[in-house]
Amino acid sequence: MEAIVEGIILAAGLSKRMGVPKTLIEFDGDTIIGRVVKASLGSDLHRVVLVTGASALKAVEAIVADSGSRLSMVVNPSPEEGMSSSLRIGLAAVSSDAEGAMVLLADQPFIAAEIIDRLTSFFRLDDDKIIVPVIGGRRTTPVIFPARLFLELMSVEGDVGGRDVLKAHPAEIVQVEMGSYYEDLDLDTPEDLDKFLSRAFDDWRLKS
Repeated sequence: MEAIVEGIILAAGLSKRMGVPKTLIEFDGDTIIGRVVKASLGSDLHRVVLVTGASALKAVEAIVADSGSRLSMVVNPSPEEGMSSSLRIGLAAVSSDAEGAMVLLADQPFIAAEIIDRLTSFFRLDDDKIIVPVIGGRRTTPVIFPARLFLELMSVEGDVGGRDVLKAHPAEIVQVEMGSYYEDLDLDTPEDLDKFLSRAFDDWRLKS
């Protein structure tokens, strides 16, 4: 039987550099968080845990209302404690029989189901390894961690996510080259948003 991999979408950030709730930004009838959730649910992830903050809870609930039973929402009451606080809450909501958890960022609007499935296919070849996507040799996200590292991940503090765990286990990392078809832009600043809107508009115009 194939290893069970579940997704954790970290969406409780405070968007300090952006100045507005970035995951709620709209384009072409969808939101950033909506795009990430749809990509995750369109993949072969067994379940998806969406970690959001209390301030955006009602808005996010409305966006994902029709997502089905594979999506679970949990609230991070203390997002100011950093990404690690959301990671702990997400890991606590992962099924006990999951062999791995993929950590996704809610502000990467170009993530696609095909990207997720490529990474999970590598994890299922060796579900004891950490699967890290790379683009031209540069590490990026989302990352899959095996269940044996969940407790270690839950001990991380601050705004570093799983970075410290990656540093502690370099020999256990499998790097998967994603090539040019994965655009891993994340939205941290207004300049990043301008890049996204420009590229998304180009894609929309080509499809129209």
